[in-house]
Amino acid sequence: MSKKLQIILLIFFIASLIFSSFYIRDFRVDASSDSLVSQNDEDYKYFSYYQDLFPTKNSLVIAIKSNSKIDRVLIEEIKKISEKLSDLPEVYSVFTINKAPILLLNNTSLIDLANNNYETILNSSLPFEDILNEFSKSPIYSDQIINESKNITSIVIFLNENSKAIDLKNNKNLHLTQGKYYKIKTEIDKERNELIEKIRNIIINSNQYFTYYLGGVEMISSDVISYVKNDIFTFSLIVLLIIVLILFLIFRRVKWVFAILFTSISAVYLSIGLAGFINFEITAVSANFLSLMFVLSISMNVHIMNNYLQRDIKIIENFKMMFWPCFYTFLTTIVAFVSLVISDIKPVIDFGIIMIIALLIVLISSFVTLPLIISFFSKKEKSYSLNLSFLKSFYPFAYKNSKYIIGLNILIFFISLYGINNLNVENSFIKYFKKNTEIYKGMYLIDNELGGTTPLDIILKFKNDDQIIDTSIKAEEEDDLEIEDDFFSDDLFEEENNIWFTNEKIGTIKSVHQYLESRIEIGKVTSIYSLIDTANQINKSDLSMFELSVLYNEIPIDYKTDLIDPYLNVEKNMIKISTRVKDSKDIKRNDLINDINSFLLNEFDNLEEFKVNGLLVLYNNMLKSLFSSQIKSLGFVILAIFIMFIILFRSLKLSIIGIIPNIFASTFILGLIGLLKIPLDIMTITIAAISIGIAVDNTIHYIYRYKENLKLSKNHSEMIEKTHLTVGNAVLITSIAITAGFLTLCLSNFVPTIYFGLFTSLAMIFAMIGVLITLPSILKYQK
Repeated sequence: MSKKLQIILLIFFIASLIFSSFYIRDFRVDASSDSLVSQNDEDYKYFSYYQDLFPTKNSLVIAIKSNSKIDRVLIEEIKKISEKLSDLPEVYSVFTINKAPILLLNNTSLIDLANNNYETILNSSLPFEDILNEFSKSPIYSDQIINESKNITSIVIFLNENSKAIDLKNNKNLHLTQGKYYKIKTEIDKERNELIEKIRNIIINSNQYFTYYLGGVEMISSDVISYVKNDIFTFSLIVLLIIVLILFLIFRRVKWVFAILFTSISAVYLSIGLAGFINFEITAVSANFLSLMFVLSISMNVHIMNNYLQRDIKIIENFKMMFWPCFYTFLTTIVAFVSLVISDIKPVIDFGIIMIIALLIVLISSFVTLPLIISFFSKKEKSYSLNLSFLKSFYPFAYKNSKYIIGLNILIFFISLYGINNLNVENSFIKYFKKNTEIYKGMYLIDNELGGTTPLDIILKFKNDDQIIDTSIKAEEEDDLEIEDDFFSDDLFEEENNIWFTNEKIGTIKSVHQYLESRIEIGKVTSIYSLIDTANQINKSDLSMFELSVLYNEIPIDYKTDLIDPYLNVEKNMIKISTRVKDSKDIKRNDLINDINSFLLNEFDNLEEFKVNGLLVLYNNMLKSLFSSQIKSLGFVILAIFIMFIILFRSLKLSIIGIIPNIFASTFILGLIGLLKIPLDIMTITIAAISIGIAVDNTIHYIYRYKENLKLSKNHSEMIEKTHLTVGNAVLITSIAITAGFLTLCLSNFVPTIYFGLFTSLAMIFAMIGVLITLPSILKYQK
């Protein structure tokens, strides 16, 4: 390399590093729940719509488990914790078993509740056990602040609204630059993490005789981000150590190992800086791009270095020779990740985009940084042969048993197709975490003892043809009405206040509520009927529609805001029934959604419309959409790569031969997942595209060298063997390095990451076998 070119490359490299250094601090991770849904999903749009109609505050939950039954000691501890929580500026209010009114044991009246004149477990002289029994059977309190066994209670922490978060969510600050937008978002995430840390400190300093579990969407988002950040740091370090060991064992020269590693690490560094510069948020899915980028960079650099050390050529000649096969591996790998971009799921789209950018950086680094580093080292060896003698046995085995190998591949292919036919997306969010993690233990306890975890909402809109309640019923019912006269106001009987409550509507709500409670998949069900049922128990008889109208119009505003508005919107003639699905159970979520829709469609004729919605529906839609798009795009990816093979190899026969191992590798992994009955999730479903993207690199290098060797000799068998013993070295090295690197992901606390690492490693092993054994077996018949 000339001195002038060396200086130019060095200046370009240093300038790139300086640029990245300025923006690397802006690299950020996002794990918000709205990043895990399809942004074009109609259910998502409706979800955003009804969230405004039925306002609810963000909340966190502390589940507290006693070693025996709930006792006075625990009640006192809850009081202390509640006081500390209430002092936090981020907390709006705290609701616990201590604040729950005793309604039945002491004959509390509705007027008493309206005047805040009621007993609680703190000031009552009633038997403690009787109070717990009432609470555990209450339509409102059961599976909310107390479980059926009366050994677990909860503290519900309602959070103040964050004005910055509301503005960002509603896109009110459109004048903000993207940088300012993400700066505010970072501040919001920081405030949330600080709050969760404060709450955990309160828990840690509480009575450790009891067991505490923190739960809630905000906590899950915070913990997932922590896991992702920890995984990025931990796995990057472990992958680096493993690959250093493998490369050193293979190349036996520090300078060559350093050249490969320095090039790959600098490429990763540049990509992190660029992601910060363009304000690109990394999610739990796309966080793996760093590991993936690193091993892909290692793979390309090993192929280049392998060619350089095995030939007596100059640096520039080597990089000219390797440019086209590397360029085509770059293009074909990009095609695989384009299949992610065409999905509707934001984190998957982001994963595809960031990988395309990362691959471009890898290509540039391999042809700028690597030759620059190599130019500082002298190659005293005229020829360099990697000491992989056991590789020699691969080709004779493949040549002698070619028919059996091809037959076995075909058999595995058809078995894999059967497995693919059994793929499903019936996943469970709880099972995304290892059983020894706090997040799993907390979610599992809440799921099984406090009414489930995953929200599922049913929205009912009634037809506008109901009869207005006639005010004349006042005279007929006034004598029987048990609510005192001073409960009425002058405007009680204005027309608009007597429209909504009818027997038909309440009957519909009751039927839907009880149907949902009858489903084994569903835990806690909360609706306006929960309040009506409680009011009936207090009244010791069913309230009439007139009495319900009285209650609705005269209930204090605080009660209405907290207890009624989240479930009833009179203006829109709509109600919401909230449920929590038991996510830890092996249930068919799609069947549950379909059954509820069918029940609503067939049983009621007074509904103008209904929607089954909530996070369970949105996540289910996302997985179905992703499954459909990825399986369909798999054919597109294979076809696109096949066309590129034809352009590169200029041979239809070689293109067909080259695509076969890649098809086998992708179908094998998907088939194996199906046969093992492992549900696909947002990460594992991307493995097929990634498998093809990586496996195709080795195929291109192998066939490209094979074609070159054929120009030197027409001895077909010898040229396959020669290719095997040259490019085969790099294929084996990169496959081992990539496999070892991805296997480190199995140490994660995030189960999708574990599956991603495991099955990607298996894909690499199978792809390596495809190139080193299946490919030469097929090439044997190519004359």
